[in-house]
Amino acid sequence: MKTFDFKPLEIKYLMVFRISAVLVTLLVSLPPSVGVSKFWDLDWPLRVMAFLGIWLLLYGLSHWYSKHWYKAYRYKLTEAGLKIHKGVFWQQQNMVPRNRVQHIDITSGPLERKFGLSKLVVHTAGTRNASVTLPGLLLDDATDLRQELINTNQSEDTV
Repeated sequence: MKTFDFKPLEIKYLMVFRISAVLVTLLVSLPPSVGVSKFWDLDWPLRVMAFLGIWLLLYGLSHWYSKHWYKAYRYKLTEAGLKIHKGVFWQQQNMVPRNRVQHIDITSGPLERKFGLSKLVVHTAGTRNASVTLPGLLLDDATDLRQELINTNQSEDTV
């Protein structure tokens, strides 16, 4: 059986994260800029500047956060299962024991497909945190990881 050292997510996932951040911050910036424009009764050029200023602030924060989020996200396959370390401010260490794995899905959205990426979704027995998602994997890596987790469970008595 293969074991891996802690690995980062694919660097292309940082680009997916940031493109998503552009779209989200555009939507989130609109209500505050309309509120500021109405409150101070601004003309159109100043309204556009208010929108751009709010958007740049929010996007700058998300850009900073995405860099640190990406650096903190690591995963490792061990004899016991899949370990995931993540978190910028509140750090989490998740362990998915191999014997608790029920089934594993590989999914990808349109933006992830454009960059050749996918997410591994591991469904486990139990109710709390019954599924764990590992984003930012190449499709081949996600398939290999799924196969490694499935192969160890085939020796167990399953129904």
